[in-house]
Parts: sequence; C-alpha cells; structure tokens
Amino acid sequence: MIEKVNSVSPRINRLNYNAKSVSTFKNVNSASTQLPGRESNSYFKALNNISFKAGLQNTSNLSDLEFSFITKEEIRIPNILDLNENIDIPRKKMPQGTENLNAAGLNVEKTTNGNRENYLITNDKGDKIFEGEFYRNGTSLPVITYKQGKYMPEITIKDSSLKGKSIKMYAGSIMEGENFKIKMPGTCYPNPGSKKGISFKGSTIITTLNKEDRTLAAVNKYFNSGLQKEAVYGDFADEVAKNDPVVVIPAGGFGERFKNITREKENKPSAKMPTDDRYRLIATALNLAASAKIITGNENDNLTYLSQKHEISGDNVKQVSAYKTDGGAIAEGLKRDIIPNDKDLIILNGDIFTNADISRVYHALKTLPDAALIIPYYPVNPERAKSFGLLGVEDDEKGNLLLKSFVEKPKYTSDAPMPNEFNAMGEYDEAMAQWAKVQTAKDPKDENVYLANPGMYFLTSAASKVLMSMGILSPDKTGLGGSVMPKIVELINEGKLLDENGNKLKAYTVPLEAKDGKPAVWEDLGTAEAFLSLIRDVANQTQKNGVTSKNKFFGVPEFLLNDFRKNVDLETGIVYDSPEARKSLDSFKEKFFVDNIQGNIYVAAA
Repeated sequence: MIEKVNSVSPRINRLNYNAKSVSTFKNVNSASTQLPGRESNSYFKALNNISFKAGLQNTSNLSDLEFSFITKEEIRIPNILDLNENIDIPRKKMPQGTENLNAAGLNVEKTTNGNRENYLITNDKGDKIFEGEFYRNGTSLPVITYKQGKYMPEITIKDSSLKGKSIKMYAGSIMEGENFKIKMPGTCYPNPGSKKGISFKGSTIITTLNKEDRTLAAVNKYFNSGLQKEAVYGDFADEVAKNDPVVVIPAGGFGERFKNITREKENKPSAKMPTDDRYRLIATALNLAASAKIITGNENDNLTYLSQKHEISGDNVKQVSAYKTDGGAIAEGLKRDIIPNDKDLIILNGDIFTNADISRVYHALKTLPDAALIIPYYPVNPERAKSFGLLGVEDDEKGNLLLKSFVEKPKYTSDAPMPNEFNAMGEYDEAMAQWAKVQTAKDPKDENVYLANPGMYFLTSAASKVLMSMGILSPDKTGLGGSVMPKIVELINEGKLLDENGNKLKAYTVPLEAKDGKPAVWEDLGTAEAFLSLIRDVANQTQKNGVTSKNKFFGVPEFLLNDFRKNVDLETGIVYDSPEARKSLDSFKEKFFVDNIQGNIYVAAA
C-alpha cells in the first residue's frame, strides 16, 4: 500500500468543493496500460511526495494496479470501468520543507449488483469527489479517465463519437445517459447573473523560461493575425504612441496549474481560448499593447524574444542566461541594451485576462509629480486579498496614493491574529506586525477593499538608468514582485532614488481602469475553475449587453466577446473550445442517449 503526504492549501474554491487534490497533471494516453518502471521510486518520492509504509523496502511488493495509478505528476485511473478492486491511498503529514506541495488521500470503492456497477471516490476526510453508476447490458460505454492533480480532480470522457474532442468534467457537474450516471459533487452557477526589435516603434519583448517554442508560436500567431487592428484604443493611446515605450511580457514557467485545461499540448501562455485560434491566452497582454498603440499590426512593429532555455533561435531571438524567474532576464536585457534602457518600460503579466486600459496608467506615469514607478492596484475583498501581493499606501498632500510597501499574500487581513493561535515566543508579535502593515493596503475610501498588485509595472527611463547604475536591476535580483519592485519602493521612500537633477523620485499606485475610467475587470487564469467561470461571465455579459459600453468587459475586442458568447451554453454551463466541439457533443449525446449534462464542463481537443 502507498501513503501520501499531507498539505494545507490556502486556495479558496468557488465551487464550495472540499476535496483536496494531489500533485499536478500529466498527459497520458487514456488507453495506455504501460506502467512506470520500478526504478521510478526515487522520483515518486521527490516529485510526487510518495513515501512507502514503514517496513516496505522492496517496491516490487507494490501491485501493478498501484503503480498504474501513480505517475510523476498525478494519480490517474486510465479507465475507471477497468477497475477490479478498491484502492486506498491515505494521507500523512508533510515533511518539513514541502508544505507548499499538495497531496491528499484518495479512496476508490467499487460495488457490483448484477450488471450494475457503482463507483465512489472520496478523499481522506470522506468528502465525495466522484460518483459513477454504470449498467453493462452489452452496449458500449465511453472511456472514462479519472485524474487527480494539484489543483482539481477531473473526469475526461473519450469516445469515437466525439471526433477527436473530449469531455472534461470538474467539480459541480453531472451527466446522465441511458446506461450511466456521472457526478462530480460541487456547485456550479452557469449564469453568474443569477447569483449574487528594439529601438523601433512598437517594441515588444517576450521573456521566456521554458516550452519556448509553444510560447513563440502563440505570439507569432497573434502578430501575424491582423487582430491588432481590432483592438479598442485606450483613452491616452496617442500619448503612449508619441513616447514610444517598450513593453515586456514575462511568459515563462510551465503553467502547471493550468494543465487540466492544456494538458501537455500547450503551456499556459499558448493555451487556446474558445475563440479565433490566433488569439491564445498570451494575446490578452499583447492586446493591451495594441490598445495603447504600441503594437499596430503594421510593418514597423518590432518583436524580440529573450530566450533563457535556448530552445529557440532566429533574428529576433536573443539568448540570455537562465534565471529562476523572468526578472533576471529583464535585468540582463536592460544591461545589454537588448531591452532599450533609454525608454520607458511597461511590464505586463502574460497569463491574465483583463479589459484594462494601460494608457491610463501610462498617462499617470507621465503626469504625477516626479513619478519613477507606478503599480496600478486592483480592488479585492478581505478574503481574496490573502491570495495577492498587497500595496501599502499613503496619501500625499494632493490626495495621490504614494506607494509605501509590499505585503505578500498575508494570512491576516480584516481579522487581527489572536494570542492563543501561537505557541512559540515572538510569533504573535510577528503576526501583529504583518497585520498592521496590511492595514496600510486598504483603500483609503473603503476599508473593506484591499489594493492588490495585478502584476503590471510602469517605469520611467530615468528610473531604469538610476536603478541599473545602483545595481538594483541586476540579474542576481530576479523576482519582480518579490524582490526588485519592493526594493525600488524601499529606496524611493528612503529618498535614495534621485533623477539626474537630484530630485527625489516617487512611487505611486492608481486604480486599474478600463476605457473611460470605468472599473477594469482583471482575472488571473490559474485553474480550470477560473477559466470556465470567466468565459461564462463574459458570455453572460455579452448576452445581456452586447458589445456596448454597458458590458463590463468593454474594451476587449468585439470578436472575442462574440466568440465567447457563441461557445458557451449559459443554461447548462458547458464551454466549448470551438463550434466543432458543440457538434461533437451533440453526436456523443445522440449515441449514448444523454438527456442531462450540465455544470463545470469543457469540451475541447483531446
């Protein structure tokens, strides 16, 4: 028997779904019966947090079935209908140093009554994760794969009738056919409304860490698409175009939290959206640049890649050293003048969805007194604030918000820590100090709103030069949000960051706004849950308000709003990656006489 290690996840599940999950996802052919080799035990223990019961020295004592369930990145049942015995993988306390890894118990029970088979999967707390009821009467059944990874369990259904597509079911979904019933416990609200180159103009630098070919392909799709011309221009786009800043988009990382959408076919930046194939997830950041007239779709656009893993090459690819985060690549790019260090710098997160008008933030950079750095804020409630880096602020004499500090993902927000929560001496004092700091990250106009960092940074060219000369923008200091930006804010507040005339430079925060100064919508698409929820929200807004300014997503290209609407069924909650996926599901429903299917379901390429 195999034991799993425990973790405590800070994640808040919008589906009111309790079950913890295990590790991350890996793409494996659902029909495959090939088992990992016995020598794999070492990486099981290191990467999957697997440890074996005391006294078990020889892994050959493990059954083939147990080995078939555990891969490098997930617990996986290739076809639940092939299961002939119950499985129990208990959870145990995490070893010190791996508390951030998520691993939970898994219990699979099968009962048979004649031709009727029932399957129940629970976690170690007894919470139901999956319920299945199947009737074998000689007719075929689809292949049903169960996957449990780091962020969410998933059922993937494959059948020839789907014509290359697959049905992915997450918590809060159900399907009933003539010979089966599948349920993923949880809650889903399909309708959210029912519940409360370098020196040329248009320079864009993409920094990458890994899976570079996929990121490059996704970016090139957008640059060659002509979709830039459909961007909605921001309020101060002409001012941005006149000053000609450089946009840098960090797009590295494996995107492991998004594997239950992309599998191994794509990484997160290249993940397909339910729209034009040329508009991948990273296109949101590119479109922000287009809306500010930095990218125009004309021949004077310039694109440069900083390749850290050195898997891509070309005239517009510059090889840099590999760093733990993209901040190092940006620093090296500035030092070598690959990223022009005589221009204003805009850094945009590469895996978000927003209708923000970045020209408004840039206008603030050019007009606020002695501004060196602006990080816009996104308002969040106290509970959600625990998942973000927060911006501590202070009013200046004119009511502008000066940026004073960073608070990274605080444990305490509105509720102060209590002394009885701590054992070791000094822990309570440390918690109270953090709580006090968090209070400076409240919106001065609303104490129930916290100012979150949306991963966007606006720096003047003067600030970049000073920081480089001081060694702050150094490849050794790689973390933008965790190291570089907090250090800049610290220097500014100590009065140590001066321009060439000796004036003290300042850091500000301003609201992240959409066109016309309306509140922007901003989402970090970290999981399948967030992805599907966002798409349904866009579809609902577009159904009610069209593509007009009444739509809270106004500023997003119209084709995107319309495509999201066409590829979502708001009555059932089902999201399709394309019109072809809708036809595939219709074929599947006809074959298996499916009369009820709804919830958090995504029909996409297998």
